[in-house]
This record gives sequence, structure tokens and C-alpha cells, in this order.
Amino acid sequence: MTDRPLLGAACIPSAPLLVDGVGVGGGPTLQQLRLSVRRAVERLPSADVTVLVAAGRAALHDTIHIDLAGLGYPQITRTLASCPRAITALSRITQYPRVRRHRLPLDLAVLGLLTDRSLPVVALEVSASAEFPVLSALGTSVVQALGEAALTGIMVVAGDLSAGLGPGSPLAARPGAAQWDARVVEAFSSGDSGRLADLGPGDASEVGARGWAPLCVLHGAAASTALRLTVRRYLAPRGVGYLTVTAQ
Repeated sequence: MTDRPLLGAACIPSAPLLVDGVGVGGGPTLQQLRLSVRRAVERLPSADVTVLVAAGRAALHDTIHIDLAGLGYPQITRTLASCPRAITALSRITQYPRVRRHRLPLDLAVLGLLTDRSLPVVALEVSASAEFPVLSALGTSVVQALGEAALTGIMVVAGDLSAGLGPGSPLAARPGAAQWDARVVEAFSSGDSGRLADLGPGDASEVGARGWAPLCVLHGAAASTALRLTVRRYLAPRGVGYLTVTAQ
């Protein structure tokens, strides 16, 4: 058992436009976002394994193959090592199914490319429709699994907030979207990320915020290890809210 299994964590966007070779230009706001993501990743400590968390179908991935051919970038591929010890422990604790797919879902793939720590990976998909207590407990389970596997880890979760902030957004304008994003930022800025419980899952779905569920997992993991959450940046290029948070 490791005394302090989770050494640090970060919330970064899982937007493909942040990947080198995909997003080009985009103006000063997007450049600021790229810099914020890079700095958040650089702040992560050394560890044995990286745990990636994004919304999707509840599953643990045994294979970590990244392929952006579906976006028109067949040259962007990478295969990362998985961490069977951590995956086995987490699957046993959570009863999440283990799957083998020819490529990671896009959100997890982007997190893997942006993190790029050359560490074994646990790729965890969580249900966007799960309730806050379930997701928070999942964060605690990640810490428990790392400890039982005698590993140290870092966690990187998707921080994509509303995709409906205005007429030019991917989801057009969603009522209350800007206010929803502001409440998420305030929850983390005030040191009370437990307020996420009041913001989903239904409300998160209404404003098109894929990052709500992964952020709840981050809350649980940070709370169980006394990591301090710090908001580094919130920006909304192209009508989508993106949050960057570090936990140390």
C-alpha cells in the first residue's frame, strides 16, 4: 500500500484543436488556452502512472491506441502502454468493465496527446448521466486502486464546459450556459468543488458540458488525498467554455 498514491492532478480541455498539428492559429484566446494547458501539464509531478478521465461509456480501456484519422489527421497516431496492475485493481473495486478497442474515444485520445508523459496509462470513461455521489466516489476509488497496486499516479480529467455559449457555438446558444460555466468556475475558485453536485447531470447535459462528470471524479480524488485545487484559466474561444485546474 502506498501512503500517498495520487501525487497531483489537472483538469484540461479535451478539444482536438489544442493538439499540435490539428489546431493552427485561432487568435490570441486560443493561444492563451494552449499555453495554460501546457503549463498545467508541466506542473504535474513525476509518478508511476497517468490516469485519464473523460465522459463516455463506463469502461476501462486495456489498449491505449490513439488515432485521429477520423478527424482527417491519419498521421497523428500513438500507442501508449497501459498499466495492468492499476486497471485490474480499479476494475475490481468499481466493477467497471474492461474493454479492448482499436482506438481510444476522442476525448481520452486528446487527453493522452496533450499530457504525453511517457508513463503507463489508465484510460477511464465515466458515464455523463451518473450522479455526483457516484462520480465522486469513483475518484476515491482511483486513489484506493493506486494504493492497493503500490503505485503512484497523476490524474488528468477533461475540463470542457458548455458548448452552447452563443450563436456561433457548436450547440448554438443554450439558455443559462454562461451562468452554468460561471458557477463551475466559482465552485473551484472558492475551494468548494462539492458544489458540482448542484450542476448536473441534467443541467450539464442541457448546456452541452461534457466535462462535468470528469470534474466530479477529480473532486472525489482530490478530496480523498487533500490535494488543493487551483483554477488556472477559464477561456471560451469559439463559444465553448474550457477550464484549466491544477491539484497539488
